[in-house]
Amino acid sequence: MIIFILAIFVKVEVDSNPSVRLLLSVVSFSEKTLSSQNYLAYDINLENLFSDYTNSDIKYSGNAYVKKVKGFPYSLSGSISGERSLAQKKFSCESNMNVLVLNVGELDFYAEDQTIYVVAPMLGDLSYGFDTGLDLFKKGPSFTQDLTKEWFHENKGNIINFINSIDIQKTGDTYTDDDNITSEEYAITIPQGQGDFIWDLLGMNAPDHDINASVFLDKHCQIRKVIFDLSYKTEGAYLTVSGENCNTMELYVPLPDDEVFIWTLTRNGNIKYTNAFTNNMTYNTEDGTVYTIDFDLTMNFVDSGISAEAQNITVKENSTVLLEGYCNASIENVSDMRDVFEDIDTDLDSVTVIDWAQIRNDTASFIDDVIDKARENTDIFNLF
Repeated sequence: MIIFILAIFVKVEVDSNPSVRLLLSVVSFSEKTLSSQNYLAYDINLENLFSDYTNSDIKYSGNAYVKKVKGFPYSLSGSISGERSLAQKKFSCESNMNVLVLNVGELDFYAEDQTIYVVAPMLGDLSYGFDTGLDLFKKGPSFTQDLTKEWFHENKGNIINFINSIDIQKTGDTYTDDDNITSEEYAITIPQGQGDFIWDLLGMNAPDHDINASVFLDKHCQIRKVIFDLSYKTEGAYLTVSGENCNTMELYVPLPDDEVFIWTLTRNGNIKYTNAFTNNMTYNTEDGTVYTIDFDLTMNFVDSGISAEAQNITVKENSTVLLEGYCNASIENVSDMRDVFEDIDTDLDSVTVIDWAQIRNDTASFIDDVIDKARENTDIFNLF
């Protein structure tokens, strides 16, 4: 009878007390989700990933294959190499391209601050610069430890105190995921000054304002969806992590002129020998045009750094395919990066920079103009 009464008490407490439910979800995440091959960061050391690659200088080399370009009926292939420096806010991607078996020269991409440059010696030295109006070199979190089961155990006291100090409200809203599992929403407000151990983990300064988030828990107190409000950085922006074992991330960023950027990353846990993801990047313009980039990404950590492949790359404007291709690359950390633009042949300061809105508003005409100019400047189009 005592055991029965205790069971009823525990059941009522779990169902009625949001703090208990949230605490049980943390236990479930540390014991179950972290060990799932579907978990986004399964078998990835987040501390090393951010410190050695995301927030540092890197170089890479590999190969690219483009089997379809709108308006050009021949396949392209070639080698790629480049560097990216977060400190310099510079990026380079230089490729030596071939059409069928004929070498046609270089097709290069560069970026500095918020401007992207396309330089095409292979097409009669065409060059364009695009001012995106965005910071292309944002720094990510600087993890001071890896997020592991041991970290949760070492900080269990901090976690309990943290959950007791935050505001948790059951909203009554629900979420049904792809597995047809319904979960309930709990709105969370983290007051300024709380959760110092979390900011220490992320290597970030504690914010000087409250943080808002939502957690959706199923009947087993397992996290099915978490929404982090990023409005304190960009009005209307948010980051979502969802799925039975937190296998999908979505970043939603409103842009000027009523435009929107969405990046969705999903882990494929069925591929066990490597880290495999599907990517979708969507850019919605003011006039209703939708640009998408889809590709499958595989990634392995090797002695020299990271080995990565992007397969089934497809770039579309609405339903029109602009490009299809594939590339692979080896990525290495560089401790003392030289000037990324030191050896490039093109004077980027002399390149005419076009406002991205100009191309966005009439993309088809811009692409046609580029192809027409290339035909005038090079004989490669007349060889076949």
